Amino acid sequence: MPRPQLHRYGSDRRRNHNRSRFGGSMRLAVLFFVLVAINVYVFFLRGGTSITDVLKAGAIKSEGLKQQKKKRAAQKQKRIKGQPQDDSIVVRSTLKGHTGLASALSAMNLEPQQTTRIIAALRTKLNMRSLRPEHSFVARLDPTKRRLRSFVFNISPIARVIVERRANGSFHTRRVEQALETRVARVGGRISSSLVRSMSQAGESSPLVAKFVELFSWDINWYADPRPGDEFRIIVEKKFLGDKFYRYGNILAAEYRGKHGRHRAFYYASKAGKGDYYSADGRSIRRDFVKTPLNFRRISSKFSNRRLHPVLKRRRKHRGLDYAAPRGTPIWAASDGVVIAAKRSRGAGNYVMLKHKNHIVTAYMHMTRFARGMKAGVKVKQRQFIGTVGSTGLATGPHLHYEIRVRGKHIDPMKFKVPRGKLLSRSARQKFFTLLETMVTKLESIRTKIAAK
Repeated sequence: MPRPQLHRYGSDRRRNHNRSRFGGSMRLAVLFFVLVAINVYVFFLRGGTSITDVLKAGAIKSEGLKQQKKKRAAQKQKRIKGQPQDDSIVVRSTLKGHTGLASALSAMNLEPQQTTRIIAALRTKLNMRSLRPEHSFVARLDPTKRRLRSFVFNISPIARVIVERRANGSFHTRRVEQALETRVARVGGRISSSLVRSMSQAGESSPLVAKFVELFSWDINWYADPRPGDEFRIIVEKKFLGDKFYRYGNILAAEYRGKHGRHRAFYYASKAGKGDYYSADGRSIRRDFVKTPLNFRRISSKFSNRRLHPVLKRRRKHRGLDYAAPRGTPIWAASDGVVIAAKRSRGAGNYVMLKHKNHIVTAYMHMTRFARGMKAGVKVKQRQFIGTVGSTGLATGPHLHYEIRVRGKHIDPMKFKVPRGKLLSRSARQKFFTLLETMVTKLESIRTKIAAK
């Protein structure tokens, strides 16, 4: 019986295994060569992706960036060509610690002639009497001769005066003001203790109180007439610098309603742009005389034919009103007029006497001091400062003795009837009445509330 040929089976298996290994290696080799060929094509032969093209594109981009930098540098040089670099000495300072602007400028080691020229240039655009210690300035000086190149005086956050030296050595001065945004606000309230507190409760500040008080100073005695429960309504312009409140503008309409009656005022501007305040019938609220010539605390003595004099201790005529007020309280002229006398006497102490139209004379006695320049012959305007409250002469305490004389006869100031203001022309009244209806509607829509105590 023949033996099985096992060796052949094993040999065939090995041959098949070797053949399979060789086939797999061939397939891997073919795949490798295919991948290599693809990469060679992409990186060396295909346009736009070859290493040469990539390097070329990078070089072009780099060259482009260099060209852009050169172009920008050339443009910068072109802009500053002919303009010397600002090598000025910059001096920043304020008026604080100096006796005046001349003193502050002298501290910069400027020649006296330059200081004089700067001040002269500023005077054309700046009220020198309004200077305050907090006012600041910036000066730019030539580094060699310390000659002024420019000078900026900051009046406020929105206003400044600029002085610049021209090529011919002359100074050019201009005033620059930043524009403010105007918004219209409505304010209302009811008095519980005082107008100031009630206005504060309504979210407003003292400058608006001052505007409101001055508006009705011809009709209301603010130290005697107001009562708890009185109401006020105001339509006012508010000026903003960006989002920050800066100041109040014009009061467009206002009302004060209380136990002493109702008073209204409306702002109206003519074509010329000059505005003023009028009552609902088109008559100016401004009168020839204010009701009181100062802010007082109380009336300490009234007009009388038989008053017991507090110093002389005998009865005699008291031909005026005594307004008790703290020493130094400002006193103002009751009306436009001319100073007849500003001097001292034994009984009246320091006193001022003013002559007004229609043969009216007013007198202000027992002052601590006179306003600067107050002397006979000087013209004064209504509400102009003329002196301060004191107790000079025959007086027991600080107060103002106020007299009114008409054609030489003394009149009780509390009974003195001031003529009403001037009426608008017929054509102006028609335009005023057209605007009035809208303003009255807006005014009456303002709600009032009782201020917290």
